[in-house]
Amino acid sequence: MIFQLKNDFKKTYSLLIDGVELHTKMPTYKPRFFAKARLQEWVEPEASFYPSSNFIGAKDSFPDITVWATGVLVLSPKAHKIFKDQLSGSGEFLPISVNGETYFLFNTLYIIPDAAIDKSNAVEVIDTGVHFGQANVIFNEAFLAAEKISVFKSDVDKLLHSFCTEDFKRICEENGFIGILFESV
Repeated sequence: MIFQLKNDFKKTYSLLIDGVELHTKMPTYKPRFFAKARLQEWVEPEASFYPSSNFIGAKDSFPDITVWATGVLVLSPKAHKIFKDQLSGSGEFLPISVNGETYFLFNTLYIIPDAAIDKSNAVEVIDTGVHFGQANVIFNEAFLAAEKISVFKSDVDKLLHSFCTEDFKRICEENGFIGILFESV
């Protein structure tokens, strides 16, 4: 089974990186990642976690792994240690400093090829006149397993989200990681 990864902003804090600091440290920084490599220009910014206006969890519920802008994952030091080897072939780790600890943004760079997507039942997703790609697609899990890919992006949703395999979800659950939601695709 394949899952779209989402931020559990109701039960855990969300990541905040000040855009002014990003632009000051990296003048050529662009806020959209869209599966483009950033490591070469990256300068570790300060970041923090905050409770969103919809937060209903316990005070100081910091995520182990969550989602930031355009499908970029946020990994705590523990989650980074667990996933570093498994994810290294499908993206890059960008360090950020949160209260003196090094967390990592995982910029998903692997885009599943169209040949590994069944679009026979696809429907166009349009919201308030904006096209957000397609839904009702089936990703070829055997292809992903052969490629040793557990987190990926797809052109079917305009590279807005990261997706994962059952294996990635299982490891998160085995380690008791909080902060991420798995929505079946």
